[in-house]
Amino acid sequence: MNRSARLRLGIYVLAGLAVIVAAALWSQSGRAIRAEAGAGWELVWNDEFSGSSIDATKWSYETNCWGGGNGEQECYTDRSENSAVTGGRLVISAKEESFTGPAEPLDWKDSDPANTATLPYTSARLRSLDKGDFTYGRIEVRAKLPGGQGIWPAIWMLPSESKYGPWAASGEIDIMEAINLGTSDELPVYGTLHYGGAWPGNTSSGAKYVFDAVDPRDGFHTYAIEWARGEIRWYVDGVQYATQRSTGWYSSALSPSGDVLDFTDGAPFDQPFHLLLNLAVGGAWPGNPDATTQFPATMEVDYVRVFSCPADPETLATCATIDRDAELVAGHQPEKPVEIEFDPGFINQDVVTVMADEVVGPYAIGTYSNSGSVDTAIVDDGDHGAVTQMTFNSDESVVYFQSKAGYDFTPFSTVNFDLKVVTDPRSDHGMFMKMDCTYPCGTGDFPIGSPPLGEWTHYSIPIADLVSWPGSTLDVTKVNTPLVIFPTYGNQDGVVMEVDNVTVDR
Repeated sequence: MNRSARLRLGIYVLAGLAVIVAAALWSQSGRAIRAEAGAGWELVWNDEFSGSSIDATKWSYETNCWGGGNGEQECYTDRSENSAVTGGRLVISAKEESFTGPAEPLDWKDSDPANTATLPYTSARLRSLDKGDFTYGRIEVRAKLPGGQGIWPAIWMLPSESKYGPWAASGEIDIMEAINLGTSDELPVYGTLHYGGAWPGNTSSGAKYVFDAVDPRDGFHTYAIEWARGEIRWYVDGVQYATQRSTGWYSSALSPSGDVLDFTDGAPFDQPFHLLLNLAVGGAWPGNPDATTQFPATMEVDYVRVFSCPADPETLATCATIDRDAELVAGHQPEKPVEIEFDPGFINQDVVTVMADEVVGPYAIGTYSNSGSVDTAIVDDGDHGAVTQMTFNSDESVVYFQSKAGYDFTPFSTVNFDLKVVTDPRSDHGMFMKMDCTYPCGTGDFPIGSPPLGEWTHYSIPIADLVSWPGSTLDVTKVNTPLVIFPTYGNQDGVVMEVDNVTVDR
């Protein structure tokens, strides 16, 4: 989509903005505005919501009844009933009322305002597009969240220009999302990245922070990211809870000839993004409101602050606050490998290590879900150290360890791994594995029994058995996926398991 030239606020502060930035460094009380964590940060953009109305130089409204692409049930409006500045805060209100508005976002190409839709709720969605666009830095938002079935507050970012293609090939950064707060004993918020190819060839990965001593509905908390070149970190009240790296994200697009192009060097999270603040109602993730949901639901935002690190504007090295105990989210890599001839580098190895404390190159962890999702993360498991944890939120998913290249495994005899089932609510506790040679070339579903709950089980499976398994088409001269693992397909939801020490041995 072609857009006019944009305001570029991020890692570099233009000389012409020096006076504005200097003024922004001070709050109304005369005290300097500082980042909640770390030192060396310089404020480059902020809104303290200290006026009497929403600042049109910083925010624009999205007004439509599209449903966000998620089946949401609200119309977004620019009415004061749905968003206003009051008492030094931005208040976004979701109301139960029928409303009619544009059926599609108005900035879509060929969008027709006369094409309308009617939905049962109203709310607001504000964005800083063309008024606050950033690449790298620290973004902090202090907010108080609403709860209830079907209530979905979000603080997030989208690309200001879709350099790598339509959503989600050009990325999405979710600083904070929460759904259905107060409807269960757990009080989580989520930090997520969306990337990969254009929908439906996209994927996502993320982690959650669970409040234990406080309730995010009862007071204000600071939700933040530190976004460096090749790494993004998530924080709640200054505590880092998750990290994702460029080894676990990617961007793919189709060339004019139809070839798949995989971008590297940090794409898609190496371009300007803008901020969004919204309160959604209903949709595929939270489900719709029910009789227990109380309206109006309100999300209050105390401030939004964006900082650069002038000494290290891309790496953030001198400003960063890093906790190495934070969860390292494994992420995903492109699913379609590129076949190459046998790599002689393997022939002199007795053991090919696929995953030890982390996934070992040339392999990367990936997932496939026909419906729902499966989450993967590198977590600490006591004596086993760092392991790959898999949480199945679906009945039709697999997790795989895959390289872009196909290798000749003829000299090798077994595939080995350790498996621990942490949680398994099913009555049938069956588990399966596969070895693939660029799907659909592979073994098919190979049963590995029902391992005991809460204990590590070691598997050493002869490759000859995989070749001879009924229906197997495995070609050991071009194996690109040494291990695919999953609970019984069609019966998976709620299973949490861990995998470690994945190797292929002579």
